Amino acid sequence: MPIFDARDILSFPGGNNASDTIIGGINFNLTTLNHWNYTLYTNGTLSNNSNCFLTFAPYTPHLLANGTFLNTTSCYSPLKGIGNRAKPGIALGVFFGLSLVFTMVNLRKHGKLFLPSEKRFHAIGRRWQWYWMLWVAACGMASGFTSVDVDRYYLPEWPLILNSIFWYLMIPSTLAIVWESVRHWGSWQERQLIDPDPFVLSQNDKRGRREFYMPLVFYGFGFL
Repeated sequence: MPIFDARDILSFPGGNNASDTIIGGINFNLTTLNHWNYTLYTNGTLSNNSNCFLTFAPYTPHLLANGTFLNTTSCYSPLKGIGNRAKPGIALGVFFGLSLVFTMVNLRKHGKLFLPSEKRFHAIGRRWQWYWMLWVAACGMASGFTSVDVDRYYLPEWPLILNSIFWYLMIPSTLAIVWESVRHWGSWQERQLIDPDPFVLSQNDKRGRREFYMPLVFYGFGFL
């Protein structure tokens, strides 16, 4: 089976008369199909850009004279069996789910405030790396579990879209984890100097302004 199977337009097969066509062994009124702009495709679907139905057995629908279809099956239905993406997707989803537990433990351990809160050092500053890890794990779970239906849908739809979106969101979020981890380490190093002498490093000099604007630049370009 090719990786990408492009569909092509088919002419309606002949029927019992000029206004009749036979699709999947079922007679359809050709005049009604043309009136509602339905097109038959090589992948076994019948569509007018608003509706899309499967035409092969056992999913062949029935058409009424007023253009209403009965017993239809949407082209975007999970008809196929579990494919190659399902097993690694489920495994990754489970591992990301387990990582949530360890991340929550570390968030409680390293994000807890043991000393009085200070204006210069906020407790949330040390927690951001763990918040991003929770977000990445949630995206990984969503992407992993939605990959199960990527192979099952007859035509690609929401599972493939969600799978791609969540994987994409993980890329800048993973960069944010590294950024916040390094930033927190730098903040901890700064505190080693501040505790003995609170005036050794100013907050209004070039270094202080650089530390304020650099995260804004990083997140601005990271999530473009």
